[in-house]
Amino acid sequence: MKIDIHMHTKKTKQGDAVTRNIEAKRFHEIISSTEVRIVAITNHNVFDSTQYHEFVQEVDGDFQIWPGVELDVIEDDRRGHLIVIVSPRHANELENTIFELSKDCTPDTFNISIKEVINNFDKYNPIYIAHYQQKKPDLLDEDIDYIVDNTVNKNRVLKEATNAVSAGIFISHGHASIYGSDVQNWEHYQKNSKYLPDLRLSVESFEQFCLLLDKDQVAIETLLDKKHPEKILIEPFKGEPKMELLIYDDINILFGAKGTGKSEILAAISHFYSKRGVGCNKFESGSLKLEDAYDLSGKNLNVDLQDYGIDYCNKEIKDVRSAREVDITSLSRYKQHFSDHLKNTKAKRIKIKDFQEENIQLFEREFKSTREYTFKLEEFITFVEESKISKEILDLDKYKSLIAILKEASTNLEHKSFERYSIEKETFLFNGIINKFRSEVARKTGTIAKPSETGFKKYAANRIKIEIAVRKILTNIQIKIEPNVEYVGCLDDKGELYCRSDIAMQDGSINDSRFKSVKKVKKGPQKKFSQIINNIQSEIYSDQLFDKIAELNEIEDIETIPTLLELLVFNRYFTIDDIEYSPSTGEASMILLHQELNKDMDVYILDEPEKSLGNEYINNVIVPLIKEKAKGGKKIFIATHDANIAVRTLPYNSIFRSHSRHGYKTYVGNPFSDSLLEIKEKIEALNWKDISMRTLEGGKDAFGERGQIYGNI
Repeated sequence: MKIDIHMHTKKTKQGDAVTRNIEAKRFHEIISSTEVRIVAITNHNVFDSTQYHEFVQEVDGDFQIWPGVELDVIEDDRRGHLIVIVSPRHANELENTIFELSKDCTPDTFNISIKEVINNFDKYNPIYIAHYQQKKPDLLDEDIDYIVDNTVNKNRVLKEATNAVSAGIFISHGHASIYGSDVQNWEHYQKNSKYLPDLRLSVESFEQFCLLLDKDQVAIETLLDKKHPEKILIEPFKGEPKMELLIYDDINILFGAKGTGKSEILAAISHFYSKRGVGCNKFESGSLKLEDAYDLSGKNLNVDLQDYGIDYCNKEIKDVRSAREVDITSLSRYKQHFSDHLKNTKAKRIKIKDFQEENIQLFEREFKSTREYTFKLEEFITFVEESKISKEILDLDKYKSLIAILKEASTNLEHKSFERYSIEKETFLFNGIINKFRSEVARKTGTIAKPSETGFKKYAANRIKIEIAVRKILTNIQIKIEPNVEYVGCLDDKGELYCRSDIAMQDGSINDSRFKSVKKVKKGPQKKFSQIINNIQSEIYSDQLFDKIAELNEIEDIETIPTLLELLVFNRYFTIDDIEYSPSTGEASMILLHQELNKDMDVYILDEPEKSLGNEYINNVIVPLIKEKAKGGKKIFIATHDANIAVRTLPYNSIFRSHSRHGYKTYVGNPFSDSLLEIKEKIEALNWKDISMRTLEGGKDAFGERGQIYGNI
């Protein structure tokens, strides 16, 4: 929620830009498109109540509009500007007062003394905002002191700076300060609005804002209560009483010297919410390395070849390795058979030895084809049953009939598969019996059985079988796998960081030492396997074939490669603009923290997230992210030594841990009330600002630059 306490809506003086003029509808559109939810109209020496009420009616409560004026003040011939802002209920009175004071002047000639301002406007309990130092024309300290000494509400006198840094410096030196847009051109307002002050507490009215400037505890607690505070009971330190903390759906900061138990409190908070089933992680900067988070070593890399359309080829590898030569029947066997056949009448009567073997490959193919069809049908049935659209396009009876028919077909296919499997096995047994009889007849009678075939068919079929297996292995080895690229995070000006995974089959040509085996198989056997498989393909129909197969089986650790999965190699690394990049420790911490905050959780627990991070990154990236989570009602717990986080986030809750010779103490409070109260006795109070500046690293700088807030906290 942003506030703009210095806004112009019309050209009133000769020197004003015409671009300050704006119509009600456009005014509404522009402000609504920003995060600004409170504006004060402060035109030079004029308050136009007609325009004001027109704007209020147009806006219709989308954001607050406060009435005000920017006055030309003259003191000792010195000219300065003083803004006066009043409650909307005094809008008409403000106009009447200005009219009476300036009725004999134009906005260009009108001026007023500070004393007259107090005498005429103080009755409306206004906020006074004086141009100060670089904000020209400025009032001096003595002028502002006069206002403070003579106004009824001294906390409502602020110094207007030019920007957040200046305002923060004033605040760090004890001066209440704020700044506004002082809009010159409405076409630039949306862009410039992001630099306006933030209100961490959601202020609902002018009066409530004034109470916050007064540090009214009731008003502060009323606004804090909107963030649903809850009491939690934790036990961070064994042997000590349990600790009761009031927690907000917002930013809760733990700070204090090292070794005061902040991490233990965070761990206890994490345990508390985990027991209640609320998902949360305790993020500790430096506890996890980026290369481990993205598993660059491949320790947990699991790959399913089927995801890439690659067959494991376990059967084919086994077939090639176990392949043996099948000889062609020699003519001498025929000659010997017929010579013996004429001699031995007993062998002549045993006809089974002369039976022809059945072609078992035919039955194997039929069985395989039937099984594949069965699997596809079962997949289709599952698809139909799980698909909602099937039930939408068919009425219930037709849907049930379709499922019944498909299941009947599946059952019949199962029977058919079994029949073909039986035939295949019968053929195998039949061929085995024939061969057994032949060998027994030959052994008992000394008679060579008549060769059932020339053997060329088996010789060729054996070679073809090996060729098919080898070709399938090589076809799958040569399938290219597209790299997997995963977004990691932004490294500011250096660019976007990605994690790239190159996965490939070791086809015998990969020599890059960065590639590692997915299954931890030695690289030598992997490479040799693919090279020899290639050699086997070129020797399928040569006399050297089985020498190559023997060479394959002689590879060291060949048993570690039963499938193609064992040939898989990978290289996983980070890139920027497709060029390999190794993030520094700080960059890795930056990305891991950013990723943690990008997770959608109800509770975020961060232990010293600032480690290894630069102030600029914390301010520009991390703090805005933390604030964004807080706006969404998330609980954020941060243990920190860094003022950029502890101060600039303006936490709803600050938990301070101190240690002295009397032991440890815990204080709670917030920057809005500027106090920290000891949680046990609840009587010892500390100043939030003083403790923060003294305890936190970079405290003075953070306070000096923190100006996007109201008041002097």
